Amino acid sequence: DGQNLAALMLLGQLQAKRQEYDQAAATYQRAIKIAPNEFRVYLSLGELNEAQKNWQQAEDYYQKALTMQPEDPLSSNNLAYLMLEHGGSVNVALNLAQTARKGLPNQPSSADTLGWAYYHNGAYSVAQPLLETAVKQVPTNQTYLYHLGLTYQKLNDAARARAELEKAIHQDPASPTAEQARQALNQVGG
Repeated sequence: DGQNLAALMLLGQLQAKRQEYDQAAATYQRAIKIAPNEFRVYLSLGELNEAQKNWQQAEDYYQKALTMQPEDPLSSNNLAYLMLEHGGSVNVALNLAQTARKGLPNQPSSADTLGWAYYHNGAYSVAQPLLETAVKQVPTNQTYLYHLGLTYQKLNDAARARAELEKAIHQDPASPTAEQARQALNQVGG
């Protein structure tokens, strides 16, 4: 049924999971024709573009989702993280991350994003417990470990910084995050 929004959303998710990005994008575009004001379609398109490293398009879709549903925590979280990683406004990202954490209080991704936003704002002692929460919930997440290690480094806790950065590298030694963690590790004193 080409008019069934729920079916189109599920099909798009399946296509995206199978990395059939062009088909997923076409499916979501069909969904927009049926429901042009459904924010979840734009959220899905944002996630799809993020998976393809089309950062600006992903940001645009997340923004569009937020114009329709301003308090959506997932769109807020995803947009905040992209802004922090790709040179967006740190203050706007912090506000979005706070919205995300309020709407997703038990999600490690919202703890990480908010902690990372505080880190980028220089509030390292505020970032620390949030990042520790994210790592406690998902102790094998390389990004969370890396963020926590950098935060400990800024707080002049060399031993803990070294431990978290080493754990981050161990998760996937060939990844770009591992390379960033190695660079940070070279700067850790003690």
